[in-house]
Amino acid sequence: MKIKSRPEHFKVEEILNRPLKNKGEHRVYRLYKKGLETLPVLKKIARESSLPFKLISYGGIKDKNAETVQFISVPAKFHLKEVSLPNLKLKEAGFLEVPVEKVVSGNRFTILVEGVKEFPEERLKILKDFGFPNYYGEQRFTSVRDGELFVQHLKNREKALLFLFKPAGWESSRERKGKKAFISGDYATAEKLLRGWRRKIAAFLKKGGTLKEAFKLIPEEELEFQMNVLQSLLFNEKLKSLIEDSGVETVKFRYRAGELLFPLEKVEIPGELPSYIPVSRIYRSLIKKFKIDEKLLFPYTDFFHPFTRKTLVKPQKISIEKLHLGLLLSFSLPKGSYATVPLRFLFSAV
Repeated sequence: MKIKSRPEHFKVEEILNRPLKNKGEHRVYRLYKKGLETLPVLKKIARESSLPFKLISYGGIKDKNAETVQFISVPAKFHLKEVSLPNLKLKEAGFLEVPVEKVVSGNRFTILVEGVKEFPEERLKILKDFGFPNYYGEQRFTSVRDGELFVQHLKNREKALLFLFKPAGWESSRERKGKKAFISGDYATAEKLLRGWRRKIAAFLKKGGTLKEAFKLIPEEELEFQMNVLQSLLFNEKLKSLIEDSGVETVKFRYRAGELLFPLEKVEIPGELPSYIPVSRIYRSLIKKFKIDEKLLFPYTDFFHPFTRKTLVKPQKISIEKLHLGLLLSFSLPKGSYATVPLRFLFSAV
């Protein structure tokens, strides 16, 4: 199985739960992008529109290696600068009474699965009848290195900072070289090769700063991301344990952060799970399992998002078409669910 070999082979279109209007409190734009990251695009749009980024409302972060359509909004008294480029288009689409983030209900996926000619009909029936575990997908765990998390290194701030500079095989050669230079102490080379906050930290160290001091230069958005990775992993692990304890027949799939279990029959588990926040009782055993000192998380409490998440999800409006390159799958999922998870169940779990 191969997906995302080209952005146009993985298409995502956002679904709103209400129609756009001719007037309202919030001005809505349709954003098309191909092969681009969501947040840098939105920040660039804000800059070129001479507006603070915080004024832009959006429903979610879309995959970089994809062709995506989503909606963003600003208060109606403001305008965004429209864009018309081959890989980026922004055009006014209408109005809403509320910010767009409040009305995004899900996404429609159209995915070419290459190298596959037949699909397992029994597993497709399981998806339709019972759904699949609402795990966080592999792309949520890009910061995991050798099965470890940033939060596991907080006892030693120097090691924690260095962890954020560990290279990964899927990164560009420039980024890998820059991170390797940083870890070896060659901060001048790292400054030339790295970008963003990592480049600023390399520059700080080149001038004689210490690693412990440099830890304070990690931006809040990166720290928040790392805490959210922990939340995602603990949710996956808790959901997996519920499925395992239920006694149903399962298949498994190994991924960057561990192993996922998929039930092959109806499973009786709670319909939702709360997210992890420090001192959550239901996650206590998992915190111990991953050898995390929970006291070290207290300064970052504001970065943990409290919410509940469905444990099982059913894809809607599934269609499959055979093409010479493979199978073209289309289906809809609720907001926050990962399309790669049911694909792993259909084609990779054993």
